[in-house]
Amino acid sequence: MMRGRTSLLLSVLLPCVACGDDTTATTESISTTDAGTSTTDDATTGAPTTEAPTTGAPTTSAVSDSETGTTTTGETTTTTGETTTTTTGETTTTDPSTTAETSSSTTEDTTSTTDTGTTGGLCDDGPDGDGDGVPDACDACQDGDDALDGDGDGIADACDVCPDDAANDSDMDGVCDGVDLCLAGPDDVDVDDDGTPDACDDEVDLGIDTPIDDYDVAADGALVVVRGDAGALKVTCWNGDGTVRRPEFTAGSYDAGQGLGAKAEIHIAREAQKVLVTWFDAGGNPANHRIAYSLLSNECQPIVTGETALALAEGYFEFHNAAIDAAGNSVITASPNQTLINFVDGDGLAGAQQEAFDIDASYGDHVAVNQATGEGIVAAQKHSGNGIYYRRFKAGGAGWIDAGPVQLPVNYHYWYDGYTVGMNDQSEFVFLWRSGGTTLDMRFFAADGTDVADVQRTTIDFEGWDGGHCYDSFRRRHQEVPVRGDDFVLGEVYNWITPQQNRVVHHFAYTPLGELLGEGETDVNLDEGLTIRVDGAGRSFLRGPSGIVVRADYP
Repeated sequence: MMRGRTSLLLSVLLPCVACGDDTTATTESISTTDAGTSTTDDATTGAPTTEAPTTGAPTTSAVSDSETGTTTTGETTTTTGETTTTTTGETTTTDPSTTAETSSSTTEDTTSTTDTGTTGGLCDDGPDGDGDGVPDACDACQDGDDALDGDGDGIADACDVCPDDAANDSDMDGVCDGVDLCLAGPDDVDVDDDGTPDACDDEVDLGIDTPIDDYDVAADGALVVVRGDAGALKVTCWNGDGTVRRPEFTAGSYDAGQGLGAKAEIHIAREAQKVLVTWFDAGGNPANHRIAYSLLSNECQPIVTGETALALAEGYFEFHNAAIDAAGNSVITASPNQTLINFVDGDGLAGAQQEAFDIDASYGDHVAVNQATGEGIVAAQKHSGNGIYYRRFKAGGAGWIDAGPVQLPVNYHYWYDGYTVGMNDQSEFVFLWRSGGTTLDMRFFAADGTDVADVQRTTIDFEGWDGGHCYDSFRRRHQEVPVRGDDFVLGEVYNWITPQQNRVVHHFAYTPLGELLGEGETDVNLDEGLTIRVDGAGRSFLRGPSGIVVRADYP
């Protein structure tokens, strides 16, 4: 029982026997339990050595696993002058079933240096190209003195693109912050050439010089516009930074001789940025009257072109409408008499045309979706009076939330299109309509369909010079109420007889509970519609006679 312990004691007490200069000693130790033996051999000198480092450095306590019988001796490297001693341990495993007691000794991996007589590190000497006293191998800036840092940003002046500006170029536009005109974006992007970079400009005229039938924006401000031109649907796409994603191209066709024109709409998915284009085509097949559609990728390349969403042998298809969710799934509706609906998935495949309801409506037809889930609401109106009806649907045409059409009781609405609707990501929704020449009404609903607030605002008498008739105030297509987060952005509307000098309108933001958040006014607007779109940064894209203007934090 004492044999193993005696061996360990001797290894501590015996002095180093191989300590001469330029000598490397390798010691291999195998220690076993009482049932085994302890042997130490010196493979280099042939003389017996101990387990202790040859410099006399202290050994550490053993790490022992008596359950498994494992003994480990670590590796120790000691440098003294020009003498290096390396002790490499090994692991010996014994069978605990045959060993009654286990004792082990471990020397940790330890490095000790006591003399500068050895060769120095990379930073001690070597070439110094910039003469700053720091060898090139360790030089933070090889173009100049590391110690010269005028702005204290930790970057030597010779290697600092902005040596006098600790913030450097935070917006990465190539202009140091100290002289940057706009820290929110590139100084050289100024679409309207007004001297203020667009990212810091409260109002930017996009300078679109072609006609626009409809437009839409994604969350990042990516913009798409469409126009009908002699039987061709022309689309242009821009990125969120204002650069052109795809210049004007043809996305579909229609009968150039049809009386109503194409009545084109365009919608871009908030996140996926797929683009839906819809239009009326009197010469479609197999029916003579149809609502056609094309779906484009997020690069504005065709996925499907000129497909049919809704069709009848005969029908009045002016009042069609569409909406798209954040993922690129769409819904298309029209009310040529009964209210028709169809759903188009993100690959451009349309389902079966179906009837939402029939109130004998050939007038205003509107649709809005919960962009997060794809469920939504479709509505239509009778000629005038108290005849607005709606029905909510599940995403992708999976069914109906409302068992049938639900009447929206109103004080009065005008013909032929006198209202619109919007829905947020919580499926809360709002209706907006005009009940008189100076009266604008809003009604807010919870997701379960209960009404939570009625708001009425007084407006100027836009049409007063011609008798106060405010019919057709929502006749333009694509009137879905924009959302900013879960809040609704609404505004004043008027019809085509309003003179230019009166065309200043107010827009306002309301919570789903009907609480006013803010409002503003603008002379950038058009008749017959709510021509405002909102991106994820809170910017509003306003359409006027001369094109589209972007206003920051409006309303």
